[in-house]
Amino acid sequence: MRKTILIVLMVLVLVIPAYAAEGEAATDQPIQQEQEQDKEPVIVSSLEELQAAVNAAEDGDTIYVAAAIGVSGETIEADKTLTLANGNDQNGELLRLYDGAIVKGLSFSATDFSGGSLIKVEDATTVGVTIENCHFECLGDESVDFVHIYGNLETNKAYIKQCTFIGATTGAVVMTAHTDVQIYSCNFEKNHRDLPGGAISSAGKLYVTDSTFTDNAGVSAGGILCSNDLTIEDCQFAENTIAQGGSGRDILSTGKTSIVSTFDNSFSFYDESTGKKVDLPLVNYEGAIRLAYLTEEQAAEYFAPEPGDNDNDEDTPPEQSQPPQEGDQTGDDDNDTGGEHPPQDGSGDDPADTPSQPPEQPTEPPQDDTTDNPADTTPNTPQPPQKPSDGGNSGDDDYTPPIDYRPSQRPTWPVVTVKPTEDNKPQDQPENNPAPAKPQLACNGAVIDTSRTVVLLGYGDGLLHENDPLTRAQLATIIYRILDDDSIAKFSNAQVAFTDVAADAWYAPYVRVIQASRIANGVGGGKYDPNGKVTWTQILAILSRFVEQKEYTLQHIQYSGWAQGAIETAVALGWIEDNAGFSPDAVIGRGELVQFINDVLALYR
Repeated sequence: MRKTILIVLMVLVLVIPAYAAEGEAATDQPIQQEQEQDKEPVIVSSLEELQAAVNAAEDGDTIYVAAAIGVSGETIEADKTLTLANGNDQNGELLRLYDGAIVKGLSFSATDFSGGSLIKVEDATTVGVTIENCHFECLGDESVDFVHIYGNLETNKAYIKQCTFIGATTGAVVMTAHTDVQIYSCNFEKNHRDLPGGAISSAGKLYVTDSTFTDNAGVSAGGILCSNDLTIEDCQFAENTIAQGGSGRDILSTGKTSIVSTFDNSFSFYDESTGKKVDLPLVNYEGAIRLAYLTEEQAAEYFAPEPGDNDNDEDTPPEQSQPPQEGDQTGDDDNDTGGEHPPQDGSGDDPADTPSQPPEQPTEPPQDDTTDNPADTTPNTPQPPQKPSDGGNSGDDDYTPPIDYRPSQRPTWPVVTVKPTEDNKPQDQPENNPAPAKPQLACNGAVIDTSRTVVLLGYGDGLLHENDPLTRAQLATIIYRILDDDSIAKFSNAQVAFTDVAADAWYAPYVRVIQASRIANGVGGGKYDPNGKVTWTQILAILSRFVEQKEYTLQHIQYSGWAQGAIETAVALGWIEDNAGFSPDAVIGRGELVQFINDVLALYR
């Protein structure tokens, strides 16, 4: 009996603790999960805070950026899947990268993020900046581009490697003039833009290798728009689209173009202007070229005559939409006279990067960057802050930890060494079928110099204020400074007739020229309204005066006001897309206008 009792006690000693431990574990698990779900969000606003958050984060965490963080000469690197997202409602950029900055292995998520860039690159003139093994994705339909690279007095450089860009709504990567950007082994997918350049828009030098462009869309140039030197090597393009009347389904280049090779030998680049295959290598072709990346079977279908075309011309590819042949427009109708009409012309912004010297220097303006010498051709960018405390304003399940590709020495611009000889010079190169001369952009004898580029210089506080609305006083600076020297000399001695523009106002010399040439005719009642905000209708009216008016039946844009002709012309020429989301009477932001005008100018170079 005693032996039996002893055995029972031993069993109880062994079993009861086991059940207790199991019950304790079962109780702790939901508590731990609840604690994880209730984890406080990590919010950072300085480089030190960001570095500490990256080091302390666990795989899959999100770090919220409450103020734009400047990075100069330092590296931000993650060896786990981390996402950076907007942590405020100001919608400024998340990071500002300056010379020597390196960002590796991070994901960037854009949700409810409107009117800005996730990363801005400035003052990168020596070693440049590197963005590597990063993932960018827009999860909503707000206005956002992922990486925006600005030019400087000297050329800014950037190296983008092994990155993925998905779903940008104003282009994935945007580069202004005076930039030199190299893109390696990147993927651009489902990015779009209601302007030319669905995935990439560049006014600077651009080299792209071993990259893919899939399902991107733009008014023209569904994949890449470049108005400067462009080099393409081993790249793929598929299912990119452009608007009706647009050109360059995959590539539109208006500068100097080199194509070394294709990724797949069964695909070739075809010139949309001729329907002919471009023999490679294509070396330093100068002039506009519009390209589609197709197999022979796809090309036969792509260039097949539309039903009802001339039956005697079956072997001739359909004529592609071209810019108007006559651009000399002598002003607008009488729509912009009379006080009952809204303002009918656009507002400008900051100086172009190749302005001419005005006949007389205006008084220093109280705001904006029009204080710069008009002869200065590039922005005066402030020194980069190392630790900004204020500023503007998901992850990928298959994300791979970064590989260290940091260059051991300063990268150099790739050189295309292979050149055609006289014996093997391609017979069907586009140079044998030169594109027609671009029309002159002229309004009553005032001519736009399309070689110029508009840039933002800021307000003197180190910020560009891209999301701020434009004023009609700023109109004068941007329009004045993209005119050629002869135009300025021709109209600079005119008198300002607007009753609300003082003769000594800082913008008076600029208003004088655009009024005398009837580029801008005021808002009625003899007034110019220099402090008025600029709308899309106004800027479209301004630019449409430089070209021959076009008719276009709008299918999606809902508008029937005084600027109907200007909007139809803009859509017909591929400046904007006939999109239901376009609001003609919306106020245009500073950054929006600069990019829009530069894109239009690129089409006429």
